Amino acid sequence: MKDRIIQLKKVTFAYPGNPPVLEEINLEIKTGEFVIIFGPNGSAKTTLLKIMLGLLTPQKGTVKIGSSANLLPTISYLPQKTSLNKSFPATVWEVLELTSTKSPAQINTVLKKLKLQEKSKALLGTLSGGQLQRVFLARTLLNNPQIIFLDEPTNNLDAQAQEKLYPMLHNLHRKGITILTVTHDLKPVLNYASRFLLLNQKKTIEIAKENLSVV
Repeated sequence: MKDRIIQLKKVTFAYPGNPPVLEEINLEIKTGEFVIIFGPNGSAKTTLLKIMLGLLTPQKGTVKIGSSANLLPTISYLPQKTSLNKSFPATVWEVLELTSTKSPAQINTVLKKLKLQEKSKALLGTLSGGQLQRVFLARTLLNNPQIIFLDEPTNNLDAQAQEKLYPMLHNLHRKGITILTVTHDLKPVLNYASRFLLLNQKKTIEIAKENLSVV
């Protein structure tokens, strides 16, 4: 039986001066699961992800990360919006090499799949928003984490890069890495994720894959 790596018990969260956006959330994620969180705009999907990450603190309830109280897992997080000082004096390759334990060949493989090989020597400040998003995504995938949190990871990716993203994540999932992804588009991920959680009306509801209707 796989260990529980994330647990939320009766989590309620409200932004200051506003009613709760999440109420009495109970959720368990096991090691190695590939979980999709989806729902309508404004359903607090990003908020739920940030609570799991410890970036937001719920007013009620508890959040536990890791299968042991004394051993926290390594985590990578790709937010929905990324930003960078345009004067940062480093190339794409330098950033990935400095922040990853992977070999040059492995870095090249990820660059190729994300269509970044031709930009490997480019300064980060010269990249477009979409290219920069792909660099942050590459860094997330190369960091050898135990848990990967992704918030709308296909933002600013072209169709080819989107097609390659979820198979890459599926391969990591098969190696035992836990993946949680917020997305509005279920179609590309249907064949790769292991669980689907609908967030709506302040609650999470697990939906079986065969019951998902995707247009």
